Amino acid sequence: MATSYFRQVKEPGKRLLFGLKVRQLRQTKQLSYADLAGLTGLSVSFLNEIEKGKKFPRPERLRALARGLQCSPAWLSSEDPGPHLAPVAALLQSDFLSELPLDLFGIDTNRLLELLAEAPSRVHAFLSSLVELAQDHALGEDHFFLTAMRAYQELHNNYFPELEQAALSCRNEFGLTGEALNTSQLKRILINHYGVRLIPDGLAQWPELLHLRSVFVPSRRELLLHPQLEEEQLLFQLAKEIGFQFLHLQPRPFASTIQGATSFAQVLHNFKAGYFAVALLIPEKAFLDRLCASMESGLFHPALMASWLNTYGIGPDILFQRFNVITAHWGLDQVFFHRLIYHTGDHTFHMDKELHLHRVKRRYARRPGEHYCRRWLSVRLINRLAMKNENGPATGMGFMAFEDHEPWLCLGMARASAFHKGEYHGWMIGLRWNAEAKQKFRLPESSLQASESVGLTCERCPLTDCSERASPPVVLEQLNKKRRIRETLKKLTG
Repeated sequence: MATSYFRQVKEPGKRLLFGLKVRQLRQTKQLSYADLAGLTGLSVSFLNEIEKGKKFPRPERLRALARGLQCSPAWLSSEDPGPHLAPVAALLQSDFLSELPLDLFGIDTNRLLELLAEAPSRVHAFLSSLVELAQDHALGEDHFFLTAMRAYQELHNNYFPELEQAALSCRNEFGLTGEALNTSQLKRILINHYGVRLIPDGLAQWPELLHLRSVFVPSRRELLLHPQLEEEQLLFQLAKEIGFQFLHLQPRPFASTIQGATSFAQVLHNFKAGYFAVALLIPEKAFLDRLCASMESGLFHPALMASWLNTYGIGPDILFQRFNVITAHWGLDQVFFHRLIYHTGDHTFHMDKELHLHRVKRRYARRPGEHYCRRWLSVRLINRLAMKNENGPATGMGFMAFEDHEPWLCLGMARASAFHKGEYHGWMIGLRWNAEAKQKFRLPESSLQASESVGLTCERCPLTDCSERASPPVVLEQLNKKRRIRETLKKLTG
């Protein structure tokens, strides 16, 4: 009994199942908390804690509880859920609850289990349907975790003050006083303070890993680096590794790009280390002051963004991520961001990053077989470089109107990939052009041209006068056909 008791106490899933069994039996016998307290001698508050999975009774109290519920102590404390709670047990035995970051979204795990216990077959069937739907659409675990991570970023407007403060504390602790940092400074921190060995060509002997920029080997505390990293890429990899070390992030992925995440914690910690790296390389206050100065002068030009790359010795990914300060400090929470990748070999675009910090979410990624709108600023900048076989960066700014016909101010940049030959990357950030944005972005009159209508993909686009269309609107036509069928049926059936 003692072994069973301590095992139940230490394992939350077993406590939850025990509490649900007590709750089910109490309700089946139509006992109130007060009734059961009278039968067992246990307090109402203690019974409530038991049913919520927060407490587990000691052996003598377990026997009293079993007598009150008219069952054996052995069965009550066993892992046998009974037929009614079988779906709950299956859920607890899986990694579903441990892998889902429910607490990050303010969801009470106990309330979820209570809902499942009230109608286990129905709720379990619903959850199973969601899992099957994800499997049918080839959404693996990594994509599930990454989607949850993106939702978490959007929930917080992609701004995390605790990570900003951590980066500032790191700068102070190691005496990093300059606005811009260099690789020598970061190397000294990793080597002298954290005992990390840096192997500049460490991935050269592993051809199957040459798509990665770095791999951390924990047993030897070695950071294996790609032999052809450019200075800006090396700077970020070093800053990110400092993030893992300074924040004591465990569990963590060891490759620079997540390869088959096994938990949401890995994805979350990878994000935190990356966010920390951006905040370390581009100090929040200094960048905000620089941004404010350019806007208040009324002389902001997109070419400034290219100069900022040189100022900080960074790449566009880091710069566009640092634009998150405008959501926190300027109150501009209607923002979207995406990154496109273009392959010259097959002339295809695909989206590998997106965030939507506004009420109407437009999910653009994962549109297999469809062609992203060729009017997007990011696409046009990529095409400009690709046609001339130039490396860039190319920058631009313009107004675009999506389905809601409201104008969005878009800033874009494109550049040839330094890592993959024949590949171009394009970044675009869009801000709804409302009163708040106009107050902050004091643009020259010459740049305030009329907005251009854009769509999502050619297959879904209603525009009839688009000379850049890459495909007929087949998806839109199918949707319109279904709508007409529904409208006709509604007329016929009244």
